Amino acid sequence: MSPSSIPYVDLRGTPRAAIVGDDQNMRHQAAGLLDAAGFAIADGDRFAPGTVLVALSRRSDATRQREIRDLVDAHDKCPVLAIVPAGAGNPSLRRVLIAGATGIVIDSELKQALGATARAVAAGQLVVPRSLSGQIAPRPLSHREKQILSLVMRGLTNREIANELFLAESTVKTHLSTAFRKIDARSRAEAVARIQDPESGYGTGILAIADSAAAVA
Repeated sequence: MSPSSIPYVDLRGTPRAAIVGDDQNMRHQAAGLLDAAGFAIADGDRFAPGTVLVALSRRSDATRQREIRDLVDAHDKCPVLAIVPAGAGNPSLRRVLIAGATGIVIDSELKQALGATARAVAAGQLVVPRSLSGQIAPRPLSHREKQILSLVMRGLTNREIANELFLAESTVKTHLSTAFRKIDARSRAEAVARIQDPESGYGTGILAIADSAAAVA
């Protein structure tokens, strides 16, 4: 179900939201959209439990992640909804979730998505852009894909991988293309970074194969 199709039923009175961030234009726009969605806007830095904290941040990934984590730690009974720049890639969005946000809205989709997403977050739901849905429940890698990625980790070219596994080079390219889509990588460098990232969940199996092959060699 998309955020825009989630019905809103007020069971506990008027929902509350607070906007955190120093972008005045975006604060004004977000406040208007939340007000139209039926939210009361809270001021100050002490919030009632259940208040949706709308975090505005156009800073670097690391700064955004730290700010969201600080919000979650300081207000553990308030869900955090992060508004992120349109250029943020899936790895950046994943870090927002890891930091503790339970909702994400891309700033270019603010008008159509903020109210519905805030209502869903207030109701205890996890709401993310469609592009990230496959990363929450990612498709598993096949053993062959893990094998090939492990050889990528060792720095082998497609031709060298084909020779190592007795495959056609075109077959290696096909497996790599599929594996890259599954792990959300657009290049060998991105694939290596994703596999080495302990938060991705992909590294254990692939690195084990790479280490085993290196030990045999």
